[in-house]
Amino acid sequence: MGLFDLFKKKDKPVPTPLEKSVNTKVPKEEKKYYQPDSYYTDVIAEGTDFERKVISFEDRKKTAIPSNRGLYPAEILLLEYCSKGTYPEPKNGYPGFWWFAYGIRDVGVALKSLEDRGYIAFASAKDSVKGFTVPQLKELLVEKGLSTTGKKAELVARVAETVPEEELLAAGVQVKYLLTEIGQQELCENAYVPYMHSAPNKTTEDERWGMTFNVWSINKLLGRGDKSNWKAVVDEQERKMNKETSDRNDVFMKDLKKIDPEGYNALKTQDQQIADVQKARDKYSKDKDLDSYIAFWEMIWANGGLRFEGTRWHFELPDLYIKAKRYDDALAFVTKLKRTKPTYAYKSDTYIKKIEEIKAKRVAKNKK
Repeated sequence: MGLFDLFKKKDKPVPTPLEKSVNTKVPKEEKKYYQPDSYYTDVIAEGTDFERKVISFEDRKKTAIPSNRGLYPAEILLLEYCSKGTYPEPKNGYPGFWWFAYGIRDVGVALKSLEDRGYIAFASAKDSVKGFTVPQLKELLVEKGLSTTGKKAELVARVAETVPEEELLAAGVQVKYLLTEIGQQELCENAYVPYMHSAPNKTTEDERWGMTFNVWSINKLLGRGDKSNWKAVVDEQERKMNKETSDRNDVFMKDLKKIDPEGYNALKTQDQQIADVQKARDKYSKDKDLDSYIAFWEMIWANGGLRFEGTRWHFELPDLYIKAKRYDDALAFVTKLKRTKPTYAYKSDTYIKKIEEIKAKRVAKNKK
């Protein structure tokens, strides 16, 4: 090595998205609202055909198109969640999609940024009273010598009207973010973001599998201008994607029928089940016959279960059981699903916790 080499500046290793994110360090007191650090890997589906690296928010900003006010899709989605009155520090913690889909590791930092720019602001203690449980509300009313009768909404209103801000704060009310006027405008003008986030048939960003349909592809199509026609753009893109998928499947199935008749028959059975599920779902959305829809799903699982993957559909029956207040059936189903489908173990644990909490609340209520 020459003398000159000793003074050459050595290149630093390029940090991975995960390293960039972890460097922000989630405060210790907020860790309980996140999964363990080991959960936030920088590779998704490692070792499979669907493997991809997590793209950090900073890197997302290099390719995504900001809104007219300069917000990116992830920030607009944060506005949607703030509009629900559950952020910051949501009861069940921050979902993993903030990291894996949007590249945000420390959600609190992102929220503070939106607050500093005037898109969100903390509600008053009185506006946050709805976060109290019914027993907490009644305890406050008893202290004031007021009636504790009525539904929760009535108790909330009574507490908000009579208990001073300082007493609410002392009682542990958790103030949450509300959207400011400009935050409401931003969310309204970019409504495609929460819509695409929840779209049941959204795709990954991997173009190897054909046309993509997700918040990022729609973001590029809409650009920075007026987005009042966003629904028409989304519908047209979805139509094109469905046609391309259908055409590609037709070719694939014709080839498969020639070379692998057994595999062809298995896929035909899968396609038929998908069509049956969609038909049943559409029927339920119109007639709202919960018992019939539950019976359909019980038949599906009694006859071998689903022949296709998808988190939403695997948890459709327990969701229906919960809606019908059949909590023991929901718990039994999810417990079995966790055992037979390790892929859904984390989601199953979330459901088990949710169901047990509901059951505990019902027991406590019945004792009163």
